Amino acid sequence: MEGIGIMKGYRSGVLAAAVLAAVTALPAQAQNVMASSPQSIEAVLKARGLPSELKQGEGNPYIRSAYDDMPFLVALMNCDDARTNCATLQFYFGFNDRKGFSLEKLNEWNAKKRFVRAYRDDEDDPVLVMDVDTDKGGIPQAVFNENLSVWLDQMQQYRRFVTE
Repeated sequence: MEGIGIMKGYRSGVLAAAVLAAVTALPAQAQNVMASSPQSIEAVLKARGLPSELKQGEGNPYIRSAYDDMPFLVALMNCDDARTNCATLQFYFGFNDRKGFSLEKLNEWNAKKRFVRAYRDDEDDPVLVMDVDTDKGGIPQAVFNENLSVWLDQMQQYRRFVTE
Protein backbone atom coordinates (compact mmCIF):
# COMPACT_ATOMS: atom_id res chain seq x y z
CA MET A 1 0.00 0.00 0.00
CA GLU A 2 2.82 2.33 0.72
CA GLY A 3 4.12 1.85 -2.87
CA ILE A 4 0.77 2.91 -4.33
CA GLY A 5 0.84 6.20 -2.38
CA ILE A 6 4.34 6.94 -3.68
CA MET A 7 3.27 6.18 -7.27
CA LYS A 8 0.22 8.47 -6.98
CA GLY A 9 2.41 11.28 -5.64
CA TYR A 10 4.98 10.66 -8.38
CA ARG A 11 2.34 10.71 -11.12
CA SER A 12 0.77 13.88 -9.71
CA GLY A 13 4.18 15.56 -9.58
CA VAL A 14 5.01 14.51 -13.16
CA LEU A 15 1.61 15.70 -14.36
CA ALA A 16 1.99 19.05 -12.59
CA ALA A 17 5.49 19.50 -14.05
CA ALA A 18 4.23 18.65 -17.55
CA VAL A 19 1.36 21.14 -17.28
CA LEU A 20 3.72 23.84 -15.97
CA ALA A 21 6.20 23.19 -18.79
CA ALA A 22 3.45 23.38 -21.40
CA VAL A 23 2.10 26.64 -20.02
CA THR A 24 5.51 28.31 -19.75
CA ALA A 25 6.43 27.16 -23.27
CA LEU A 26 3.52 29.10 -24.76
CA PRO A 27 4.53 32.49 -26.18
CA ALA A 28 3.42 35.47 -24.17
CA GLN A 29 0.25 36.98 -25.59
CA ALA A 30 1.14 40.38 -27.04
CA GLN A 31 -1.13 43.30 -26.30
CA ASN A 32 -3.51 44.15 -29.11
CA VAL A 33 -3.16 47.47 -30.89
CA MET A 34 -6.28 49.64 -30.65
CA ALA A 35 -7.17 53.12 -31.83
CA SER A 36 -8.81 53.59 -28.42
CA SER A 37 -5.34 53.10 -26.89
CA PRO A 38 -2.94 55.49 -28.65
CA GLN A 39 -0.19 54.20 -26.35
CA SER A 40 -0.41 50.78 -28.03
CA ILE A 41 0.18 52.44 -31.42
CA GLU A 42 3.00 54.58 -30.06
CA ALA A 43 4.68 51.48 -28.61
CA VAL A 44 4.82 49.81 -32.03
CA LEU A 45 6.09 52.99 -33.73
CA LYS A 46 8.81 53.44 -31.11
CA ALA A 47 9.79 49.77 -31.31
CA ARG A 48 10.37 50.35 -35.05
CA GLY A 49 12.57 53.35 -34.24
CA LEU A 50 9.99 55.87 -35.46
CA PRO A 51 9.14 59.06 -33.59
CA SER A 52 5.75 59.24 -31.97
CA GLU A 53 3.97 62.30 -30.60
CA LEU A 54 0.32 62.14 -29.56
CA LYS A 55 -1.62 65.32 -30.35
CA GLN A 56 -5.09 66.21 -29.13
CA GLY A 57 -6.56 69.35 -30.63
CA GLU A 58 -10.08 70.39 -31.49
CA GLY A 59 -10.75 67.34 -33.64
CA ASN A 60 -9.93 63.70 -33.16
CA PRO A 61 -6.55 62.83 -31.66
CA TYR A 62 -3.66 61.88 -33.92
CA ILE A 63 -0.06 60.74 -33.69
CA ARG A 64 2.74 62.51 -35.55
CA SER A 65 5.52 60.32 -36.85
CA ALA A 66 8.03 60.19 -39.70
CA TYR A 67 9.90 57.68 -41.81
CA ASP A 68 12.77 58.27 -44.24
CA ASP A 69 12.35 62.08 -43.96
CA MET A 70 8.62 61.76 -44.66
CA PRO A 71 6.34 63.04 -41.91
CA PHE A 72 3.02 61.21 -41.60
CA LEU A 73 0.06 61.10 -39.27
CA VAL A 74 -1.84 58.28 -37.64
CA ALA A 75 -5.33 59.77 -37.30
CA LEU A 76 -7.55 58.12 -34.69
CA MET A 77 -11.04 57.96 -36.15
CA ASN A 78 -14.61 56.93 -35.41
CA CYS A 79 -14.25 58.27 -31.89
CA ASP A 80 -16.95 58.81 -29.28
CA ASP A 81 -18.13 62.30 -28.33
CA ALA A 82 -15.30 62.63 -25.79
CA ARG A 83 -12.79 61.71 -28.53
CA THR A 84 -11.28 59.03 -26.32
CA ASN A 85 -12.71 55.74 -27.55
CA CYS A 86 -11.78 55.49 -31.22
CA ALA A 87 -12.51 52.43 -33.35
CA THR A 88 -10.31 52.90 -36.42
CA LEU A 89 -7.19 54.65 -37.54
CA GLN A 90 -5.94 56.14 -40.77
CA PHE A 91 -2.36 56.61 -41.88
CA TYR A 92 -2.06 59.94 -43.71
CA PHE A 93 0.78 61.37 -45.84
CA GLY A 94 0.68 64.32 -48.21
CA PHE A 95 2.56 66.88 -50.25
CA ASN A 96 1.78 70.56 -49.90
CA ASP A 97 4.17 71.57 -52.71
CA ARG A 98 2.46 69.62 -55.51
CA LYS A 99 -0.85 71.50 -55.75
CA GLY A 100 -3.09 70.35 -58.56
CA PHE A 101 -1.26 67.04 -59.10
CA SER A 102 -2.94 65.33 -62.04
CA LEU A 103 -6.14 63.42 -61.26
CA GLU A 104 -5.30 61.09 -64.13
CA LYS A 105 -2.01 60.23 -62.41
CA LEU A 106 -3.80 59.66 -59.10
CA ASN A 107 -6.30 57.39 -60.86
CA GLU A 108 -3.36 55.53 -62.40
CA TRP A 109 -1.90 55.04 -58.90
CA ASN A 110 -5.22 53.87 -57.44
CA ALA A 111 -5.84 51.40 -60.27
CA LYS A 112 -2.62 49.56 -59.38
CA LYS A 113 -2.78 49.59 -55.57
CA ARG A 114 -4.87 47.55 -53.12
CA PHE A 115 -4.33 48.75 -49.59
CA VAL A 116 -3.79 52.49 -50.01
CA ARG A 117 -5.60 55.21 -51.91
CA ALA A 118 -4.54 58.58 -53.22
CA TYR A 119 -6.57 61.72 -53.83
CA ARG A 120 -6.37 65.51 -53.75
CA ASP A 121 -7.39 67.00 -50.41
CA ASP A 122 -9.38 70.19 -49.77
CA GLU A 123 -6.27 72.27 -50.45
CA ASP A 124 -5.60 70.48 -53.78
CA ASP A 125 -2.61 68.57 -52.36
CA PRO A 126 -1.97 64.94 -53.35
CA VAL A 127 -2.34 62.73 -50.29
CA LEU A 128 -2.05 59.04 -49.54
CA VAL A 129 -4.13 57.25 -46.90
CA MET A 130 -4.56 53.75 -45.53
CA ASP A 131 -7.34 52.70 -43.15
CA VAL A 132 -6.92 50.09 -40.41
CA ASP A 133 -9.90 48.78 -38.42
CA THR A 134 -8.99 48.13 -34.78
CA ASP A 135 -12.55 47.85 -33.47
CA LYS A 136 -13.80 44.92 -31.40
CA GLY A 137 -10.72 44.42 -29.23
CA GLY A 138 -7.98 45.58 -31.58
CA ILE A 139 -5.56 43.64 -33.73
CA PRO A 140 -2.44 41.70 -32.72
CA GLN A 141 0.80 43.69 -32.70
CA ALA A 142 2.22 41.44 -35.43
CA VAL A 143 -0.70 42.27 -37.73
CA PHE A 144 -0.44 45.98 -36.97
CA ASN A 145 3.31 45.81 -37.60
CA GLU A 146 2.65 44.21 -41.00
CA ASN A 147 0.15 46.98 -41.82
CA LEU A 148 2.77 49.52 -40.79
CA SER A 149 5.34 47.86 -43.08
CA VAL A 150 2.90 48.06 -45.99
CA TRP A 151 2.25 51.72 -45.19
CA LEU A 152 5.94 52.66 -45.01
CA ASP A 153 6.66 50.89 -48.30
CA GLN A 154 3.70 52.52 -50.03
CA MET A 155 4.74 55.97 -48.76
CA GLN A 156 8.16 55.52 -50.35
CA GLN A 157 6.60 54.40 -53.62
CA TYR A 158 4.13 57.30 -53.55
CA ARG A 159 6.90 59.83 -52.97
CA ARG A 160 8.70 58.53 -56.05
CA PHE A 161 5.46 58.53 -58.04
CA VAL A 162 4.49 62.11 -57.14
CA THR A 163 7.97 63.60 -57.49
CA GLU A 164 9.06 61.97 -60.76
